[in-house]
Amino acid sequence: MDSSTLCLSNLRRHTISIILAYLQQQTPSASKQTTTTNTPIQPHNRDALSLLITTKRFAYAILPLFRVPRHVCQHYQHKLEDGSCIIIVEKYRFVVLPIQDPVTLLDRLNTKRLRQRILWVAKNSANKKTDTEDVTQNSSTSACYHYGRSTDELAFEEWSMMQIHQDVKQNNEIEWKTWPAHLELLRFLDDQYGHMIESSSNLKQRTNQSKRTVQLPSCLLPNMSKANATNTSSGNAFRPGIVLLASYPRSGNTLLRTLLERTTSIVTGSDTRPDRTLSKSLAMQYDLVGEGLVGKATDAGMNKQKKQSSSARLQIRFQTAYDPSLSIVKTHFPERKGWKPVNSSRVLLLIRNPYDSIDSYWNLCCTNTHTTSLDESVYKKYANKFESLARHEIQIWVDFHYYWLDLCEKEGVPLLVVRYEDLVLDPESEMQRVIAFLMEDGDDKSLFDSFWKWRIRHALGKSDNPESQSTTGNTSNLGSYQPRSSSGGILSIGKTLRKDRYSESTLTHMHDVAATVEANRNKNTSKFASIPSINKTKKNQSYETILQKFGYDIYNQNFPENFKHPPPVPTFAGKQSKTPGRVTINKSPEIRSIDDEFGRKMTHWRRGETDNDANPFPTVARRR
Repeated sequence: MDSSTLCLSNLRRHTISIILAYLQQQTPSASKQTTTTNTPIQPHNRDALSLLITTKRFAYAILPLFRVPRHVCQHYQHKLEDGSCIIIVEKYRFVVLPIQDPVTLLDRLNTKRLRQRILWVAKNSANKKTDTEDVTQNSSTSACYHYGRSTDELAFEEWSMMQIHQDVKQNNEIEWKTWPAHLELLRFLDDQYGHMIESSSNLKQRTNQSKRTVQLPSCLLPNMSKANATNTSSGNAFRPGIVLLASYPRSGNTLLRTLLERTTSIVTGSDTRPDRTLSKSLAMQYDLVGEGLVGKATDAGMNKQKKQSSSARLQIRFQTAYDPSLSIVKTHFPERKGWKPVNSSRVLLLIRNPYDSIDSYWNLCCTNTHTTSLDESVYKKYANKFESLARHEIQIWVDFHYYWLDLCEKEGVPLLVVRYEDLVLDPESEMQRVIAFLMEDGDDKSLFDSFWKWRIRHALGKSDNPESQSTTGNTSNLGSYQPRSSSGGILSIGKTLRKDRYSESTLTHMHDVAATVEANRNKNTSKFASIPSINKTKKNQSYETILQKFGYDIYNQNFPENFKHPPPVPTFAGKQSKTPGRVTINKSPEIRSIDDEFGRKMTHWRRGETDNDANPFPTVARRR
């Protein structure tokens, strides 16, 4: 491998695509020839192809990204030395990739947070300094991070030292600054320093390669035990493999992902295609840099190498060099398919009342943003469209949650149900449930009691003293972006009902759909389907609808007022099996029909009503 190839192997895919796109540019003579003939001249991409076939890593991990589908490939005329011409079919077209690499986005995010630290320290120091003190830029910078380290090295070092400091702080053996959660650095699960504390020989070898001298945390502690080093180096005590965070759209998964990232300092992923507008918005503007990542191929359930050809195994092997590993992946399947299949042996099901989630889904479809709210005039002008969407989406909402309840029970996959309302009202207790669910069964519970409970309070912006603040609070400032409704607490639950977004007939229809589905599931359609749910009381009802199971029934449970004292969260236990169960997503069909006008076709409707988004719907100004 020559020096140029070695340098290119250290570049990210987006940077390589820029080089390849430049190499494919037509020569001046070729550009002139295309104007005199109907058959286009072959672009000057031989250099790009030659570059990519120099190593197996490029050939199997980079070249497939630029493969042209047969139905859009072009034919080029190539003149041979003897004067004859042949037609060459285009197989590869080198263009600049539309998205940045997640590793690059993470480096940018961590660099931005280091800059925010400097400003934060300077501001606090300026407020505390006396007449004789002088706050300089250099003193602020040196107090924020160690020089000579990359952002991924800093992220691993800070996480390791944070856990060590929490373990030994009672003995005052080490002092380590703890930053506010929004200023802490994030890392991927398979960070090159995240799986092991490097030995001196490994450290020396890497130092010679990177020309950077880094002293890792284990070297900083002279009497650190092997057990402590193992716990620290792992970065977490979670089960191996992917945990799916499944939710109907607009159910609070961004809030939960942000809280998980602040608690664990590990990036979360998503099965949504990363070049979509909403995905790019989350990755570029709201710090969720794992959009589009579903983990390494082995984590995604694609590691059955014995059944694959040698070329397929090589492709998986080299593609993992660019795909960081993750532990948590968000999905909306089966409401809509993600762009890659994912296997998982554990599921977090985040559920939100249908009245608020469907209304928020309507806002998302009409604005193509996560944060913008429609003006009341839009609701009045398109009242029939909104009512039709609400009546249709309640069926999708019910089917979505029953899909996951039934699938996990059938496959014996552990399932934890988290209600968005509980996450808003009591985030500390809910995050403790989530972290306990993610931990290994054989883990030391003292680690959870000491370290993870402290991490949860820290992520929520609470002090170390458990008695200093109440467990409830406003979570509107904890997510990656300001939610549409920033009132927080009980006022943020059922807000669409307080605004009378739905007519009485639509609310009755929602309850009827839930009752009919439950009746069909219990094979008692003739007995229950004709009885409106609003006329049934809890006493004479022989079954619970899915709305009642989660406390969302307006007529029998007085939602949302009943969440002043939240009803208990139901538990769902899968079948017992000696071998762990597994679920696969993004392979089976969606629960939406192909011609569903309230699915992805809402994009076409919005563009038709807004002159292709040139005249967007009126929106409400954001509250500061």
